[in-house]
Amino acid sequence: MIQSGDKLDDLDREILNEIQLEVPLVPRPFQALGGKFGLTEDEVIARIRRMWDLGVVRRLGPIVNYPAWGMSGTLVAAKLPPERVEDARDIMADYPEITHAYLREHEWNLWFTVIAENEEARTAVLERVTERAGLQDVRVLPKGKSFKLGVKFEV
Repeated sequence: MIQSGDKLDDLDREILNEIQLEVPLVPRPFQALGGKFGLTEDEVIARIRRMWDLGVVRRLGPIVNYPAWGMSGTLVAAKLPPERVEDARDIMADYPEITHAYLREHEWNLWFTVIAENEEARTAVLERVTERAGLQDVRVLPKGKSFKLGVKFEV
């Protein structure tokens, strides 16, 4: 993974700054981006693919407002024995409902999010993961009011 921006040129940075906020909703978005930057569609795709390979880009896609679809999500904090970290990672990877997971230096050292079609499905996933991964003292922290602040990293 790239540790600094020294492998990116100014055009890479301009493309990154643009796609963080918006990718054109047109049949050929990379062609539209190319027009903005004086590149062909293939050149834009190649640059983004290179940034993906470098670890600079890890995701390109929409952020879905899951509550608007009637889905249920929650943040979870749990205690995970250190010897179970690798197993837990592999187990959690089996569940597309788990969207983020982080190890932290804290008593509750595993934090992750679960988003499912409804509360019952979310609870079922959480119960299966808890049992399979050997999680302890699981704390479910349901979403309250959402504050969408937006984030854009100037690169």
